[in-house]
Amino acid sequence: MITIGSSAKPIVEQPSKSWDDVLGRNVKILIFGGVWRPVSRSGWRPYVFPLYFASVCGSLLTIIGLDIVRIWLLWGDMTEITYAVVTAVCCFNGVYKMVHCFKHGDTYSRLVRGLNDLVALQRPYCERDDTLMEVFQEVCRKTKRLTIGCLTYMSVLGQMWCVLPLVSPVPPDSREDPMPLVSLPGLHKGNTGWYSFIYLLECHTVFYWNFSSFGMDMFFASIMSHVTGQLNILNMRLTQLRQEESSEDQVRPSTCNGFNLNTSNQDQEQNVNDSTTMYIELCECVKHHQAIIRYLEFLDSVMSPVSLTQFLCSVVAVCVTLYQITFNPQDSAVIKCALYLPIPALQIFIYCWCGHDTMEAGLSVSLAAYGSGWVGVDRRVTSTLRVVMCRAQTALQLSAGKVYPVNRDTFLSLINASYTYYTLLRQMRNL
Repeated sequence: MITIGSSAKPIVEQPSKSWDDVLGRNVKILIFGGVWRPVSRSGWRPYVFPLYFASVCGSLLTIIGLDIVRIWLLWGDMTEITYAVVTAVCCFNGVYKMVHCFKHGDTYSRLVRGLNDLVALQRPYCERDDTLMEVFQEVCRKTKRLTIGCLTYMSVLGQMWCVLPLVSPVPPDSREDPMPLVSLPGLHKGNTGWYSFIYLLECHTVFYWNFSSFGMDMFFASIMSHVTGQLNILNMRLTQLRQEESSEDQVRPSTCNGFNLNTSNQDQEQNVNDSTTMYIELCECVKHHQAIIRYLEFLDSVMSPVSLTQFLCSVVAVCVTLYQITFNPQDSAVIKCALYLPIPALQIFIYCWCGHDTMEAGLSVSLAAYGSGWVGVDRRVTSTLRVVMCRAQTALQLSAGKVYPVNRDTFLSLINASYTYYTLLRQMRNL
């Protein structure tokens, strides 16, 4: 069971619809996809949702079962086996994400509330500074475009997968008629009852996979983007730290003919007083930086198994999809594989891109602290800045199963691994 701290209590209410409900859109998408459990104690939703979840998850499991049957019936045909593996791996990935979220529903709720609390910490500063507010609003626009754009692309692509079998020509000697995902030998359109049932089942799977599996990817990507935005806001606050100028410094003459033995002590006392406000603001920045670090540790514990499963499944999917595009003699299968190929690569890239941005924003805290107005300030301010700079030099690195760091270098290495496995399959076929 995933927890954050020994005193954490399960959350039994949904995030409130407020200014800082930054993940409200993503939660609604997951609820529609049958992933996010509604927590309302009244009404019909608590009783109907398990059936809704079972219908979506059951359709994915049914496709996996059909793939296993196809592999068993066509054992020895490398092209047919790898084609079945593509859809089986894709559906397995979706089932794992759904079960993980359904099982750890309270933990995911704490993840949402934790991000809302994190945003609320720096909300007063954003409301007082238009530049900081613009950074926050740009992050909100970015996550909106990313979520809606990717899901729209997936929905259009899913409709093409469902329509393509109906318009593709079928050879007279074909052993089955095409289906959106997996076909069974001996199943033709002439058998109207079974063909219609399996066709609608696969269309149901394609439609809900977009919101359950891909919606989960957008959920974690939105979280990482908002954390990156909070780090950028913190960096701007650190850069804006300056020592206040006193009125006495403004009227003090630049030259003095006499000597005053207490001048040095007076300057030191005045310097301490002028640095008090800067020190208080710096302490607030340190607290917010620590809160972001703790939240990222919690996010890593929740996201790590999901991202690892996504990486492994995407590597296998890219590998076998390349094999299908190269050797499958059926034009409809080649077209579907060509349309599907960008999807697993995009799923890996989303995690690695957002995780890399978070890492870079965390490393920039050190440079932002150095760019503050620390020259001539009290020693307690410079000492605190040194501590912040040293801590910020440790990368805020998210991981996939404690195996792969979530960054752009990992994306390149995984794509290279997929091509390596594809080359191995080609050599096995040529033997």
